[in-house]
Amino acid sequence: MMAHGSDPELTTDFVSTDIKTLDGNFFTFTGFREGLSAGFGETATKTAFVSDFPALQGLGISYALMHFQPGGILALHFHPRGSKLIYVIQGTLTVGFIDSKDKLFNQTLQANDVFVVPRGMVHFMMNLDPQKEVKVIFSFSSANPGIVNLSSKLLLSDMPQLVLQQPLNVV
Repeated sequence: MMAHGSDPELTTDFVSTDIKTLDGNFFTFTGFREGLSAGFGETATKTAFVSDFPALQGLGISYALMHFQPGGILALHFHPRGSKLIYVIQGTLTVGFIDSKDKLFNQTLQANDVFVVPRGMVHFMMNLDPQKEVKVIFSFSSANPGIVNLSSKLLLSDMPQLVLQQPLNVV
C-alpha cells in the first residue's frame, strides 16, 4: 500500500478572505529586505511560508533565504510536506541527503548551482570555507513544508537512552 500527500488543489485563482479590498500588497512579500545576520559558524534563515505570507495559501509553494557563515552547518533534518530546491547565490555549499535505502547523495555546489532534495529525505548543508559566507535560496513544493530537526528530536527529547544507543552506536 502506498500513500501520497500534497497541498490541496485550488478551485479558485487564489485564497483570500477579503477579495473586495485586495490589491498587489497581498501578493507581495517584503520580509527579505532586512537581510540576515549570523555569527561565525552559524546560519541565519528567513522564510516566506504561508504563515509569513498568506498569499501562498493553496498554491503549493514557498521560499526561504539562508546565509551560512564560515563553518555554518544546518544539521540533519527533513521536510515532511515538501521537496526542497536549493539555489546557491554566493559561495560554495556542501549538501547531501540519504534516501530510503540508506544511500547518501552529496555534492559540493558553487554559485548558480541547483540541487533538489526530495520530500521527506533526511539532509544536511554546510559551509566548509573558513573565510567566505554562503548565500542560498530554497524553494519548496509546499506552502508549509514543515521541518523536523533530528538532533533536537532525538537528543533533546525524553527518548529512552536504550532506544538511541544501538542505532547511534553509543554506549
